[in-house]
Order: sequence, then structure tokens, then C-alpha cells
Amino acid sequence: MPADVVFTGLACGTLLAAAGLALWGVFQQVPGLPHTVRVVGWLAGTLLLIGALFGYQGDRNVPAPALRLILIAALATPPGIRRHRLSPWGNVMLVLPALILAWAGLLQISKPITGEPGSTPVLAVELAVVVCGGLGAQALNETLSAIADQTPHSERLTTTIYVLLTLLVSGAALVNLWQQGTIWGGNTHENGLAGAWLAWSAAWIGPRQHPRLRAGVTAMAALLLILMALAYH
Repeated sequence: MPADVVFTGLACGTLLAAAGLALWGVFQQVPGLPHTVRVVGWLAGTLLLIGALFGYQGDRNVPAPALRLILIAALATPPGIRRHRLSPWGNVMLVLPALILAWAGLLQISKPITGEPGSTPVLAVELAVVVCGGLGAQALNETLSAIADQTPHSERLTTTIYVLLTLLVSGAALVNLWQQGTIWGGNTHENGLAGAWLAWSAAWIGPRQHPRLRAGVTAMAALLLILMALAYH
């Protein structure tokens, strides 16, 4: 069995175990369980990253969307340090999106495209988009967890993503201005990137007195960013 499938499968199993542990905490209070879920999450993220590296450098023609899924899941998996104690359902929400992304990536790499071995070089802008998608998935984890706990979502990560998206959109505009004499190319990828940036702008400037509304808009913006990162090529 190919190494990328093995490591990605192990990561999916590890994430499933983390989700099971978090779900167990819904029905029974276990001391130290949230810390265990975080440790398992870091382990799953490491396995996903190794699987993605094997998929990129392997001798099979692994589909690019599958590698993007695995990389996004790897960035979304390791949970950060929480300033407040999460409820059991909040811990479940931290694991669920990454589990879905990793499982989708495993299904794709298990059925590689037939053809000559080799991988397409990853452009810097494509890597930046995938990183933003991974951070967006991490923000989606935190936002869903905050909604489950009915608390305001974290500002630090969303601010970082907004800055990165602004740099990407501004960079694309400068390249278009230099090459075509216009700041808007109008292609599908630029439209998706601009759409994600506008959605994130709406979440950023949303009223602070309505944290649930801002969290909902942030979740939609993060989902749009993930979909755009998967479709980018």
C-alpha cells in the first residue's frame, strides 16, 4: 500500500479517535480529556503532513485536489491554546471539519489518476492560497466551537487570515496592473479570491455587539475560502 495512503489513513483514524474522545466527554466528564484531544489532534496533523509529502514526492500521479485537501486538513487539525475552557460539544467541533477534509483527501488519493508518474510543481501563489485555506479551516473549527459554546470567536486568527487575504488580493491586482494595465483580470480564480476577501471583510466589520452574527459570517467566509483553495489551479 502506498505510503501516502497509509499515513493519511492513520491520520483519519487518529482524528476519528479524537472525535470519539471529545464525544465521550459530552456524556461523561473525564479530567484531562480536552488536553488529550488536543494532543491527538497534533499527532493527526503531523501524520497528514507526512502523507502529503509522500504524495507529492511519490511515484504515483496523485490528483492535485487530493494533496490540497490533505494539506488544508493538516493545517486545520492541530488545535491552538484556548483561553477559556471549552464545552464537550465545543471540543467535538474542533475536530469535525478536519476529519471531514482528511477523509475526503483519503478517498481521492486511494483512487489516483492513471498516467505517467510525477507531480506538478506548486507555485508560490498556489501554496499561499492553500495555506490561507488551511488557516480558514482552522478558523472554521474555532468558530463552530465558539457557536457551540455560545461565546465570541477568537479574533487573532481571523485577523491573520484577513491580512493574508488582503495581501493576496492586492498582489493579484498589482500583477494585473503591471501585465494588463487593469487591476481586475476577471478570471475564475480572482473572482473566488475576491469573493472570499469580501466575505471575510463582512465578518471583520460586522457589529461587535452581535457575536453570533459575526461568527456565522466568519464560518461562511471560511467555508468559501476552503472551497476556493481546493478549486485553485
